[in-house]
Amino acid sequence: MEQRVKTGLAITRKHLSLCDENRRKAHADSRNTFVEKAIEFYSGYLNAEQNPKFFDDIFATKVQQRVEQIGKTFGTGQYKIAVELSVLSHLIASQLKVSDDSMRRLRNICSDEVKKLESLPTFEQIYNYQHENRKEV
Repeated sequence: MEQRVKTGLAITRKHLSLCDENRRKAHADSRNTFVEKAIEFYSGYLNAEQNPKFFDDIFATKVQQRVEQIGKTFGTGQYKIAVELSVLSHLIASQLKVSDDSMRRLRNICSDEVKKLESLPTFEQIYNYQHENRKEV
């Protein structure tokens, strides 16, 4: 780390307050570090015409952070859905007597249906299938 040079820097109370309010967001452990980061950022902004990669780097970092956040949210949602599906499966399985052959046919029907729709069928689609075809599954 470079050695800092002490200098007399006068700033308004408003700017000092902004520094204190945003220091943690900037991952700055001190006001000095925050001011250094702010100077580097603003200098990069001012020189963006000479260095177009400046905005690309900032954009890429923000996109990566957002994608990671979406991934975490999506993963949490999948886990919750998997738990609920497991509960429902256990409840239904405890109440039904289905032959192995019927279970295999049902699994094949469901697999084909999901492939055809490229998504999970709605309850209404399943209900209509079960009641229109009157097939035992």
